[in-house]
Amino acid sequence: MKRLALLCAIFALGGCATVPLGQHQAAVDGVTALRDSGIKSVSVGEFTLAPGVKPAVGKSVSARGSSFTPPKENASFAEYLRDSLQTDLRAAGKLDPESPYVIGGELTQSVLNAGGVSTASSTLAARFKVTKAGRSLFDKELKVDNQWESSFVGAIALPAALNHYTEQYSRLLVKLYSDDDFRKACTATD
Repeated sequence: MKRLALLCAIFALGGCATVPLGQHQAAVDGVTALRDSGIKSVSVGEFTLAPGVKPAVGKSVSARGSSFTPPKENASFAEYLRDSLQTDLRAAGKLDPESPYVIGGELTQSVLNAGGVSTASSTLAARFKVTKAGRSLFDKELKVDNQWESSFVGAIALPAALNHYTEQYSRLLVKLYSDDDFRKACTATD
């Protein structure tokens, strides 16, 4: 609550601000999707920016002169996606650092467009990979788009943009957990 009040105060004053995202919280739909997926316990590998993606894309997104950044200092949105995945897996009882199934990935898109007066949008995409003993079992790019009503008033538009952008991580991960090819990869036997 204090964080939201501070955020609203910053935006109400109209100043430019750099605001870190909050730590990912496991959502019921993500945990349920994981538990219902039938996947084995997995470990989480490296998450990076995809080749060719500008480094700035992984460090911040801008909305009306303000920037949103990952919660950890000097981290990237690829690392935030990794941390979010680990949080969900841990909450669903599916995280095992010793598992031969390893999920890694590359952040391919991170876009926030909150400059419009009537609508705002965001896009988040990543290429997810599952390997077992170094053998590739899954390699697919998944993408989520979102559009919402915006406001001319920055004190309303900016918190909404922050919330919608942050929500994209949960939506992208639920899309992964629900993907039939992903489920098959994480249950494959040799």
